[in-house]
Amino acid sequence: MAVKTVLFDLGGTLLVMRRDRVFQRVLADTGRRVGLDAIHSAYVRADPWWLATYGSKNLGEEEANEAFKELDAKVFMRIFPKEPPEEAETVSRLARARWPLLEKEIPSVLYPDAEPLLRSLNEAGFTLGLVSNAPPDAASVIESVGLNHYIEHIVVSGVVGIAKPNPEIFRIALSKTGGKSEETVHVGDLYEADVVGARNAGIRGILLDRDGVRKDADCDRIESLDQLMPLVR
Repeated sequence: MAVKTVLFDLGGTLLVMRRDRVFQRVLADTGRRVGLDAIHSAYVRADPWWLATYGSKNLGEEEANEAFKELDAKVFMRIFPKEPPEEAETVSRLARARWPLLEKEIPSVLYPDAEPLLRSLNEAGFTLGLVSNAPPDAASVIESVGLNHYIEHIVVSGVVGIAKPNPEIFRIALSKTGGKSEETVHVGDLYEADVVGARNAGIRGILLDRDGVRKDADCDRIESLDQLMPLVR
Protein backbone atom coordinates (compact mmCIF):
# COMPACT_ATOMS: atom_id res chain seq x y z
CA MET A 1 0.00 0.00 0.00
CA ALA A 2 1.30 3.47 -0.89
CA VAL A 3 2.86 5.59 1.85
CA LYS A 4 0.85 8.71 2.67
CA THR A 5 2.21 9.71 6.09
CA VAL A 6 5.82 10.02 7.25
CA LEU A 7 6.64 10.33 10.95
CA PHE A 8 10.04 11.44 12.22
CA ASP A 9 12.02 11.22 15.42
CA LEU A 10 13.55 14.56 16.50
CA GLY A 11 16.97 14.40 18.20
CA GLY A 12 19.58 12.49 16.22
CA THR A 13 17.29 12.33 13.19
CA LEU A 14 16.24 15.85 12.21
CA LEU A 15 17.88 17.78 15.04
CA VAL A 16 21.55 17.66 15.96
CA MET A 17 21.70 16.41 19.56
CA ARG A 18 21.98 19.51 21.71
CA ARG A 19 21.83 17.71 25.04
CA ASP A 20 25.54 16.92 24.75
CA ARG A 21 26.44 20.60 24.59
CA VAL A 22 24.00 21.55 27.36
CA PHE A 23 25.36 18.89 29.71
CA GLN A 24 28.93 19.89 28.83
CA ARG A 25 28.11 23.44 29.97
CA VAL A 26 26.58 22.17 33.22
CA LEU A 27 29.67 20.08 33.93
CA ALA A 28 31.89 23.07 33.18
CA ASP A 29 29.91 25.11 35.69
CA THR A 30 30.86 22.52 38.32
CA GLY A 31 34.54 22.69 37.35
CA ARG A 32 34.60 19.57 35.15
CA ARG A 33 36.01 19.79 31.62
CA VAL A 34 34.68 16.97 29.46
CA GLY A 35 34.76 16.53 25.67
CA LEU A 36 31.56 16.26 23.66
CA ASP A 37 32.48 12.78 22.39
CA ALA A 38 32.61 11.41 25.93
CA ILE A 39 29.28 12.98 26.82
CA HIS A 40 27.60 11.74 23.64
CA SER A 41 28.91 8.23 24.25
CA ALA A 42 27.56 8.27 27.81
CA TYR A 43 24.09 9.29 26.64
CA VAL A 44 24.05 6.64 23.92
CA ARG A 45 24.99 3.97 26.46
CA ALA A 46 22.40 5.22 28.97
CA ASP A 47 19.52 5.49 26.48
CA PRO A 48 18.65 1.74 26.47
CA TRP A 49 18.32 1.82 30.27
CA TRP A 50 16.07 4.89 30.06
CA LEU A 51 13.86 3.27 27.43
CA ALA A 52 13.61 0.03 29.39
CA THR A 53 12.71 1.93 32.56
CA TYR A 54 10.39 4.63 31.25
CA GLY A 55 9.54 3.73 27.66
CA SER A 56 6.28 1.97 28.55
CA LYS A 57 5.17 4.23 31.40
CA ASN A 58 2.61 7.00 31.35
CA LEU A 59 4.50 10.07 32.54
CA GLY A 60 3.08 13.39 33.59
CA GLU A 61 5.11 16.59 33.22
CA GLU A 62 6.69 16.36 36.66
CA GLU A 63 7.36 12.64 36.25
CA ALA A 64 8.94 13.24 32.85
CA ASN A 65 11.29 15.83 34.31
CA GLU A 66 12.27 13.38 37.05
CA ALA A 67 12.89 10.69 34.44
CA PHE A 68 15.22 12.94 32.47
CA LYS A 69 16.96 13.92 35.71
CA GLU A 70 17.66 10.23 36.33
CA LEU A 71 19.06 9.95 32.81
CA ASP A 72 21.43 12.86 33.47
CA ALA A 73 22.55 11.18 36.69
CA LYS A 74 23.27 7.94 34.81
CA VAL A 75 25.27 9.87 32.24
CA PHE A 76 27.27 11.57 34.99
CA MET A 77 28.13 8.23 36.61
CA ARG A 78 29.24 6.78 33.27
CA ILE A 79 31.61 9.69 32.79
CA PHE A 80 32.75 9.79 36.43
CA PRO A 81 32.35 6.22 37.78
CA LYS A 82 34.41 6.96 40.91
CA GLU A 83 32.24 9.88 42.01
CA PRO A 84 29.65 9.26 44.77
CA PRO A 85 26.00 8.87 43.69
CA GLU A 86 25.15 11.95 45.76
CA GLU A 87 27.27 14.06 43.42
CA ALA A 88 25.44 12.63 40.40
CA GLU A 89 22.16 13.61 42.06
CA THR A 90 23.43 17.15 42.67
CA VAL A 91 24.67 17.63 39.11
CA SER A 92 21.56 16.13 37.52
CA ARG A 93 19.34 18.40 39.60
CA LEU A 94 21.43 21.37 38.50
CA ALA A 95 21.16 20.22 34.89
CA ARG A 96 17.36 20.07 35.00
CA ALA A 97 17.18 23.48 36.68
CA ARG A 98 19.47 25.13 34.15
CA TRP A 99 18.30 23.25 31.05
CA PRO A 100 15.60 25.74 29.89
CA LEU A 101 18.02 28.69 30.08
CA LEU A 102 20.93 26.83 28.47
CA GLU A 103 18.73 25.65 25.63
CA LYS A 104 18.11 29.32 24.82
CA GLU A 105 21.82 30.14 24.98
CA ILE A 106 22.89 27.15 22.87
CA PRO A 107 20.98 27.36 19.58
CA SER A 108 19.43 24.24 18.09
CA VAL A 109 20.42 23.27 14.56
CA LEU A 110 19.01 20.84 12.03
CA TYR A 111 21.09 18.32 10.15
CA PRO A 112 21.90 19.70 6.66
CA ASP A 113 19.84 16.97 4.99
CA ALA A 114 16.70 17.58 7.07
CA GLU A 115 15.10 20.68 5.60
CA PRO A 116 15.58 19.75 1.91
CA LEU A 117 13.90 16.39 2.54
CA LEU A 118 11.00 17.90 4.48
CA ARG A 119 10.45 20.43 1.73
CA SER A 120 10.42 17.68 -0.90
CA LEU A 121 7.96 15.58 1.12
CA ASN A 122 5.65 18.57 1.56
CA GLU A 123 5.75 19.32 -2.15
CA ALA A 124 4.99 15.67 -2.92
CA GLY A 125 1.85 15.83 -0.76
CA PHE A 126 2.88 13.63 2.19
CA THR A 127 1.40 14.23 5.65
CA LEU A 128 4.24 14.74 8.13
CA GLY A 129 4.38 14.09 11.86
CA LEU A 130 6.91 14.08 14.68
CA VAL A 131 7.16 11.49 17.48
CA SER A 132 9.82 12.38 20.04
CA ASN A 133 10.96 11.32 23.49
CA ALA A 134 11.55 14.81 24.82
CA PRO A 135 10.62 17.11 27.73
CA PRO A 136 7.38 19.13 27.55
CA ASP A 137 9.18 22.31 26.44
CA ALA A 138 10.37 20.67 23.20
CA ALA A 139 7.76 22.69 21.30
CA SER A 140 9.91 25.82 21.65
CA VAL A 141 12.88 23.98 20.13
CA ILE A 142 10.77 22.67 17.26
CA GLU A 143 9.59 26.20 16.49
CA SER A 144 13.06 27.75 16.85
CA VAL A 145 14.49 25.57 14.05
CA GLY A 146 11.46 26.05 11.81
CA LEU A 147 10.20 22.46 11.82
CA ASN A 148 6.67 23.71 12.43
CA HIS A 149 6.71 25.09 8.87
CA TYR A 150 6.93 21.54 7.52
CA ILE A 151 5.50 19.29 10.23
CA GLU A 152 1.99 19.97 11.45
CA HIS A 153 1.44 17.04 13.80
CA ILE A 154 3.69 16.94 16.89
CA VAL A 155 3.68 14.24 19.59
CA VAL A 156 6.14 14.69 22.49
CA SER A 157 6.47 12.12 25.26
CA GLY A 158 6.74 14.75 28.00
CA VAL A 159 3.35 16.12 26.95
CA VAL A 160 1.36 12.94 26.28
CA GLY A 161 2.94 10.97 29.13
CA ILE A 162 3.99 8.01 26.97
CA ALA A 163 7.45 7.41 25.51
CA LYS A 164 8.84 5.32 22.68
CA PRO A 165 9.05 2.34 22.28
CA ASN A 166 5.54 2.14 23.74
CA PRO A 167 3.39 1.68 20.62
CA GLU A 168 0.67 3.85 22.12
CA ILE A 169 2.65 7.02 21.35
CA PHE A 170 2.63 6.05 17.69
CA ARG A 171 -1.12 5.41 17.84
CA ILE A 172 -1.54 8.92 19.22
CA ALA A 173 0.43 10.19 16.21
CA LEU A 174 -1.85 8.23 13.87
CA SER A 175 -4.91 9.78 15.47
CA LYS A 176 -3.42 13.25 14.99
CA THR A 177 -2.43 12.72 11.37
CA GLY A 178 -5.57 10.78 10.47
CA GLY A 179 -3.34 8.23 8.74
CA LYS A 180 -3.59 4.46 8.59
CA SER A 181 -0.76 2.40 10.07
CA GLU A 182 -0.24 0.48 6.83
CA GLU A 183 0.15 3.77 4.94
CA THR A 184 2.59 5.26 7.46
CA VAL A 185 6.36 4.99 8.00
CA HIS A 186 8.43 6.25 10.92
CA VAL A 187 12.05 7.37 10.56
CA GLY A 188 14.39 7.43 13.55
CA ASP A 189 17.96 6.79 14.68
CA LEU A 190 17.29 4.33 17.54
CA TYR A 191 16.37 0.78 16.57
CA GLU A 192 14.60 -0.16 19.80
CA ALA A 193 12.65 3.07 20.19
CA ASP A 194 11.92 3.96 16.60
CA VAL A 195 11.83 0.72 14.63
CA VAL A 196 10.53 -1.74 17.23
CA GLY A 197 8.12 0.79 18.73
CA ALA A 198 6.67 1.72 15.35
CA ARG A 199 6.50 -1.91 14.25
CA ASN A 200 4.47 -2.81 17.33
CA ALA A 201 1.95 -0.17 16.27
CA GLY A 202 1.74 -1.66 12.77
CA ILE A 203 3.94 1.05 11.25
CA ARG A 204 6.98 0.35 9.09
CA GLY A 205 10.10 1.65 10.82
CA ILE A 206 13.05 3.01 8.86
CA LEU A 207 16.36 3.21 10.71
CA LEU A 208 18.53 6.29 10.13
CA ASP A 209 22.02 4.91 10.72
CA ARG A 210 24.21 7.97 10.14
CA ASP A 211 27.35 6.22 11.39
CA GLY A 212 26.73 3.00 9.46
CA VAL A 213 26.99 0.77 12.52
CA ARG A 214 23.67 -1.12 12.23
CA LYS A 215 24.04 -2.77 8.83
CA ASP A 216 22.63 -5.98 10.32
CA ALA A 217 19.30 -4.35 11.27
CA ASP A 218 16.20 -6.28 10.14
CA CYS A 219 14.49 -3.22 8.69
CA ASP A 220 14.84 -0.61 5.99
CA ARG A 221 18.01 1.37 6.76
CA ILE A 222 19.40 4.62 5.42
CA GLU A 223 22.58 6.49 6.27
CA SER A 224 21.30 9.90 5.21
CA LEU A 225 17.89 11.49 4.89
CA ASP A 226 18.77 12.03 1.24
CA GLN A 227 18.15 8.30 0.79
CA LEU A 228 14.59 8.29 2.17
CA MET A 229 12.49 9.37 -0.81
CA PRO A 230 12.84 6.14 -2.85
CA LEU A 231 11.56 4.18 0.16
CA VAL A 232 8.30 6.12 0.44
CA ARG A 233 7.37 6.71 -3.18
